[in-house]
Amino acid sequence: MAADALDDGAVYDEARAWYEANWDPAMPVGRWWQTLADSGWGLSWWPNDRFGRGLSHHQSSIADRARRDAGAFGPPNGIGVTLVAPTIFHHGPERLLDRFLPSIASGEALWCQLFSEPAAGSDLAAVATSATRDGDTWIINGQKVWTSGGHLADWAVLMARTDATVPKHRGISFFIIDLHQPGVDVRPLRDMTGDSEFNEVFLTDAVVHHEDLIGELNDGWRAAMTMLSVERDLDAVGHDGGGDVINDVDLSRPAGEVQYEQAHGTESSGFSYSTGSRKDEVTMALVSDTVATDAVVRDAAVGAYMERQVLDWNGARQVNASAVKFQNAELCRRLRDLGFAGGGMATQLGRADQPDGGHFLKSALFAQGMAIAGGTDEIQRNIVGERVLGLPKEPTPTAPTAPA
Repeated sequence: MAADALDDGAVYDEARAWYEANWDPAMPVGRWWQTLADSGWGLSWWPNDRFGRGLSHHQSSIADRARRDAGAFGPPNGIGVTLVAPTIFHHGPERLLDRFLPSIASGEALWCQLFSEPAAGSDLAAVATSATRDGDTWIINGQKVWTSGGHLADWAVLMARTDATVPKHRGISFFIIDLHQPGVDVRPLRDMTGDSEFNEVFLTDAVVHHEDLIGELNDGWRAAMTMLSVERDLDAVGHDGGGDVINDVDLSRPAGEVQYEQAHGTESSGFSYSTGSRKDEVTMALVSDTVATDAVVRDAAVGAYMERQVLDWNGARQVNASAVKFQNAELCRRLRDLGFAGGGMATQLGRADQPDGGHFLKSALFAQGMAIAGGTDEIQRNIVGERVLGLPKEPTPTAPTAPA
């Protein structure tokens, strides 16, 4: 039966039946993810002929609820799945889907984004990394920074300037680049959580092939904005798959073991506490005892819970991504403050001395990063004000001032 002919109840029943018949916690992660890819249930919002079932995002969330209710481990949830595939679906070409989608769907290949540069963060169109044509290849030179998961990734999507003679938004192209080549130097950066999830990447005469161009030449800005829009949607509602957007998972390990470790936040699980649903769980678990005895903490916990429900509702209905993203950044700060208030002084100790082994502290230290990653709160408010509400554009630093 066609996906659009199924009602919500039928989607749930069919997905639940499939998971109960096929889930085996002893199955290696790699084989389980391949089984999910072949069935179409793991990435059910992808097209029928592309490892999915063509479901709407709403019905995909119902299918995922059936998975959780059946106790099954989720699909890979890395940047390849969440950002790269949707962008190529939208901009093409088809040959890139044929080449890269199988390893993305099965979780075999890890991806990252080569976007930001030292002098081009919020002003992303000012990227200076250059791509110079050499026959059927392009030679890449430049530096990228704040690259999540770059030290683990096999492939990256790359914004590079292919024409410096046109206005800055028009001379950018969007490539796929192999990170396992000479000329790519990835250097991890340690952040205040003590981890090194971000990297700076130096590109010296690295090579990309012209056939690995996403979209049209010199039109990479549109493809990059598609990817950022998808990222802001994800930042708004969090991630709830099997793998993580940053860390890798050992595909040979039993899926049930990895699932248990991710659910309990052990250090070897490859799980990031910055992700949406887990971040909420870590904070609520920390304050569960205090909620019962402290009315102020209880009120704050209820407020955070209600805000999460609103964000999930807006995200599922694809409300403006920028608006929901900065609401999520505010929720991250709310959860941080709630944890410190409800968990007491012990929450400020080092990880080993904390009641939960330091999981909340990592989430709390990362909280402000959610107001920066994927576009700062200020940028999101400008987008909403100018593009949604039609307010006057933000003045540029070089704009002439009005006479006194």
